Amino acid sequence: MGAKAVLEQAQLVGMAGAAAAALVAEMTKESWASMRSLAARLFRRGGQDEEERQLARLDADREQAATLDQAALRERWNRRLLTLVEDFPEAADDLAAMARRKPEEQQSGVNQSAENNTGSVIQIGRDNSGSLNTERR
Repeated sequence: MGAKAVLEQAQLVGMAGAAAAALVAEMTKESWASMRSLAARLFRRGGQDEEERQLARLDADREQAATLDQAALRERWNRRLLTLVEDFPEAADDLAAMARRKPEEQQSGVNQSAENNTGSVIQIGRDNSGSLNTERR
């Protein structure tokens, strides 16, 4: 194996590790659906049967994520992702997209506040905070 091939393999191993870490980190978050879609696109490279098989595994692991050893879970998905990309090199871009995901990027929320108000306030969203002052000053 030449130096270039060794470097490419090392990059692939690193990318698979980062993708597995991101995948496992997202299992218990609200942004899971978007990460699952990225994973499905990657698994689809192996055909419909492979996609369904891997998504079933992924869903089962997600349901048990709170009770499983996170390091073992990351290692399991690292191996699976690495094997898939070794078998289907064209999937490297999808693996890279998963590896680039950072948990804080997927966290979206709305923070609203209403303070020092003299009239009605209606807030819609999950993270409502604030106070309503209806006194005349």
